[in-house]
Amino acid sequence: MSDAQIRADEGGLVVSGPLTFATVAGLEARARGLAAQLPEHARVNLAQAGRIDSAGVAFLVILWRRAREQGRTLVFEPLPEGLRPLLELYDLESIITDSAARSVA
Repeated sequence: MSDAQIRADEGGLVVSGPLTFATVAGLEARARGLAAQLPEHARVNLAQAGRIDSAGVAFLVILWRRAREQGRTLVFEPLPEGLRPLLELYDLESIITDSAARSVA
């Protein structure tokens, strides 16, 4: 079951559906293709994201790392409430949540 999608919009990327072990492999190739189209400061819209498990967190970190390697910044927002405990567990709050704070500053 892979009803997760990633697409580009004018501000960056929009993720919809679950980001789970069963879905992220299918999103990875698509995300790689979209990365070249991102603006220098891009937003990853998670408003339509469904359930996010540890594979989904890894996918978000890959997006963030790839953007940094290309000289781009990513802001993940809004952060789904179910994502916060995983970010705390894996000590990734500084990567994902700080990106949102920097966009406001």
